[in-house]
Amino acid sequence: MNAAALPYTLLLILAELAIGSLWITVASDLRGGVTRGFVMTMALCVAVTAGLTYWTATGLDVAADVDGYAIDGDWFGPMRRALMVVIVASTIYMFAVFMGWDPVGRLAGLAGSAAGILVVGLLAAVLAPPTWGYPAILLGLLAGTLAMGAVSVAMVWGHWYLTEGALPAWPLRDLDWILIGALAFQVLVLAVNLVVPVRETPAPANPVDAGLFANPAFYLRIGVGIVFPVILAILSLKTTQIQAMQSATGLLYICMGAVFAGEVLGKGLMFLTGRPV
Repeated sequence: MNAAALPYTLLLILAELAIGSLWITVASDLRGGVTRGFVMTMALCVAVTAGLTYWTATGLDVAADVDGYAIDGDWFGPMRRALMVVIVASTIYMFAVFMGWDPVGRLAGLAGSAAGILVVGLLAAVLAPPTWGYPAILLGLLAGTLAMGAVSVAMVWGHWYLTEGALPAWPLRDLDWILIGALAFQVLVLAVNLVVPVRETPAPANPVDAGLFANPAFYLRIGVGIVFPVILAILSLKTTQIQAMQSATGLLYICMGAVFAGEVLGKGLMFLTGRPV
């Protein structure tokens, strides 16, 4: 990975984690079956993570390129403003849940989720120039955001079964299905972005001699970041069906680490090749 791309990689990972977690938390809250304490905890985590994302964004010196990877910095300011809306909305969401104002909290969660969609869209506009087109990076970021959110929320929700044994199994089962769907979506996006030629191949100061298919990181991204999490998510789904919730949570712990590692590898390869994988 290019050293200059590390801060941008951190920004993308934090943004995907915060926004994806907010989306899945709001969906779980509206669906029902999860506790008030869980929703409040997740809203707090989203607010903190979004705050770290904003802090990271303010520390970036946005230029015309990131070590040879061309970016469109005009969209960076609007992205930060949309991110601030996510921070405020998730904070209101947390406070409203704490106070028992569920309708107000859910409206704030929905507003923050909408702002999160805008953040993802604006980040895609910032990073789109070298890719084959705006949809390439937009779909890649959406897939990553869903995967990061689903695995994180599912893992945290699994801990509630360790303290409250009377909880129904179906909310974790549904989260496992969302995770499997998000990973399947990532496979589809990856396949499309591998086939369609990029508009401009990045030219870093210290280029990697091997191409994408000769780079070991590409196969680690697929094996560790997609295939392994799919297996773990399916196993977690199976264990929920036999009410082995502690085992399901343990599997999701490992799955979360694998998804995170895969996202880091994918972003590093994107800055080297212009392909959102």
